[in-house]
Amino acid sequence: MSRRTATIEEFDDDTDLPLPSRPLNTGPRGPLLEEIGHSDEEVSESESDDMSAPGQGSQSQSSFHAPTSSGQSQGQPSNTNTVTDITPYKTWTCIYPIYIDAKRPYGTGERRIAREKSVWWPLSKDIADATSRLGLGTLHEVQKSHPRDWENPGRVRVQWKKDGRLMNPAIKTKKQLLEMISFQIQRIKQDNIPRPPYVMTPPPVSAAQPAIKPPTSAKGKQKSKAGSGVAVQLSKSSQQRLPTPPQPLPALASRVSPYSPALPTGMLIETVKAGMSAQEPGVGAAPGQPGVQKGKRKVLRVRG
Repeated sequence: MSRRTATIEEFDDDTDLPLPSRPLNTGPRGPLLEEIGHSDEEVSESESDDMSAPGQGSQSQSSFHAPTSSGQSQGQPSNTNTVTDITPYKTWTCIYPIYIDAKRPYGTGERRIAREKSVWWPLSKDIADATSRLGLGTLHEVQKSHPRDWENPGRVRVQWKKDGRLMNPAIKTKKQLLEMISFQIQRIKQDNIPRPPYVMTPPPVSAAQPAIKPPTSAKGKQKSKAGSGVAVQLSKSSQQRLPTPPQPLPALASRVSPYSPALPTGMLIETVKAGMSAQEPGVGAAPGQPGVQKGKRKVLRVRG
């Protein structure tokens, strides 16, 4: 059996190659080095964000703001993460915008600080940003609303105590927490600071009318006792005169949350429209397609 002889060919590296038509970048960092350096910076930033933010799931309804130091500049965005299980945050303090709303009455479960220390048109997003700047744990629930403030939804859970110690030494009570939050909002939105003298609303007509005396008969004693308490409650709430915000009023989109049902075009309305269109698959289909359902209407008449 014959064997073939292997031949080795020498490579000629003296081949003339065409020169580039334009000069290359001769700076200290070439194009390849610049691209590698840019990708390394992006990776380091993403890794730092993953390490700074807590490891939670994903949810579009609640966002977690990691606490930042008090010396952080206001222009830097805070770390935000979405959560699915709010069980670890059940013990945190709930803050509603109505607690610092200057338009609300004091002492009725609505506004809880002095009017001079509150703000006009507070938003839950502003409260979340303020607590994050104060170095407190923050959980922003965008679709939770106070029963007396349904048109401005949003709630913020704040951790200002941890294991019995204060997160911020300047905040020792819940009232001080609300005042510090309102002060942070006033620094950014100076037009929303209430300044006296206030323009008060006129007294309601029901408060000016004399009270109706209950009947003195034996049959109406129980009814008069039950009705007297209601009359006293109505008179207390109706006698309070509230201040009106300065005119002209800002746009509605800047006065309420984007999830407010009062907005004709907002996130809540778009979500409802999307759900209604998903329930009606036959709308907009061609006559011959299966999405269209034709048939006779049946009318049931019930005689009483």
